[in-house]
Amino acid sequence: MSQSKFHLNRRHFLAGTAGLGLASTLPGLARAQENVSVTQFIWTGAQEPVPRRIAEEYVAANPHVTIDMIAGTNGATFPQLQASRDIDPEDPLLNLGFFNMDATERGKLVDMWLPITPDNVPAVANILPDYRQENDLGAFFCMDVCGLVYNTDYFDEAPDSWEILFDPALRGKVAMFDGFWPGNGLVSTALINGGSEDDIEPAMAIYEQAARDGQIHSLFTSNSQAQQLLVSGEVVVMPHFRGVALPWRNGGAPVDYAVPKEGQVAFPEGFQVVNGSTEAQLDVCYDLVSKSLEPQNVLDYCQTAYVVPLMDNVDLPEDMAADPAISPEAIANAQKLDYAKIAANGPEWSRMWNRRVKANL
Repeated sequence: MSQSKFHLNRRHFLAGTAGLGLASTLPGLARAQENVSVTQFIWTGAQEPVPRRIAEEYVAANPHVTIDMIAGTNGATFPQLQASRDIDPEDPLLNLGFFNMDATERGKLVDMWLPITPDNVPAVANILPDYRQENDLGAFFCMDVCGLVYNTDYFDEAPDSWEILFDPALRGKVAMFDGFWPGNGLVSTALINGGSEDDIEPAMAIYEQAARDGQIHSLFTSNSQAQQLLVSGEVVVMPHFRGVALPWRNGGAPVDYAVPKEGQVAFPEGFQVVNGSTEAQLDVCYDLVSKSLEPQNVLDYCQTAYVVPLMDNVDLPEDMAADPAISPEAIANAQKLDYAKIAANGPEWSRMWNRRVKANL
């Protein structure tokens, strides 16, 4: 998925809000008063509206702040961020971003992040203890889940097992992410076949045979590619995320999300502040995180992006709580992957994947 950039400053925003009388009422938190420009990375699609609104409100209340927004995916943006810091660690591509645990652990290996602590963002203390990050490297306030996304025109009943990906009756009708281990079923397949994050071979052997047998239609690298494959009926089932699939479904596409009986993948998401940012930029970044972690903003984000809050001061509305995919039982049964081991082993898995899976498609 391609990235898009959005430049936001006070003049830009007030031009659209002056007639509504909003300029004098919007809140401001900025601690730094010098002119400062911050680049913030957000995800595309249903994940965009709330962070854009928060940025607009912040800029309207803080005339010295300019926010450039990059909208994209972790898969595309993280390598660019890493490359920018390789060139100049004091001039990163962005200062604040929304990242998953996979990118977070890879970033830890190269000293990418700065702490987000209760001292600079008090609301971090409300994140559930199981999801607080070691040394406060990240503020993970919500969680998506990865299971089976399927074409409802093809299936009379929802698929209920990771093993359906390898059902010979679906030969040539299965697709998956290329090299995105938490989201393409590889680790889940390892776990249910005697493997682990330390021993991926049981799953890699299954995927290699599936490629040789023509089971796998294709590998995709973006959500738009996945959506097109499912809606067209070329592919009828794939590993993917609830928070991505439900907006497609609610937009009228013949797709839905199902929880595998072996457990869906828990996929925490949240903010990272980037090492190399200036003190003035850090002040703005911490303000933006604080604003984003206010209970109503967390709830707005979770409802818009179809994810689960991980804050002890945010309760799910009844309509969200009724979804079996995010019931307490389903969340308790979710596969909690070791993302640090995935990050460490990922390069070797990529070599195996390219040689044994991609080469045989």
